[in-house]
Order: sequence, then C-alpha cells, then structure tokens
Amino acid sequence: MFNRIKAYRFLKNKTQDDLMTQTRIDQSRISRIERGILKPTDEEKQKLAKALKTTEGELFRKN
Repeated sequence: MFNRIKAYRFLKNKTQDDLMTQTRIDQSRISRIERGILKPTDEEKQKLAKALKTTEGELFRKN
C-alpha cells in the first residue's frame, strides 16, 4: 500500500497537528502511518480521507 497522506497534506497546506485536530488521531500515529511504520485502521483511513477532502482509494492506492 502506497499512502499519499504527506503529499495531500502539502497540497492542502495542512500540518500533522491540523490532521490530529480534525481526525482525533494522535500526531505521532499520523507520522508513523505516513512513514509506513503503521497500517491505518479502516476508521483512520476514512477520517484521514475526509480531512484531506479525497477518497480512501486515492489516498491509499496499492500502486
């Protein structure tokens, strides 16, 4: 799974702290998800996609 959270954050001019506030996902967890250390839960994928105004499919494509 290739995640594009960081790229979308930059496009939307958002910080990890902004995402933390919007999603209630801890900033350190967001950081680990961005770096591929943690796999996000389905609920986290949904929250992150909504906060970044995109789809889960676009944010977490397999390719």
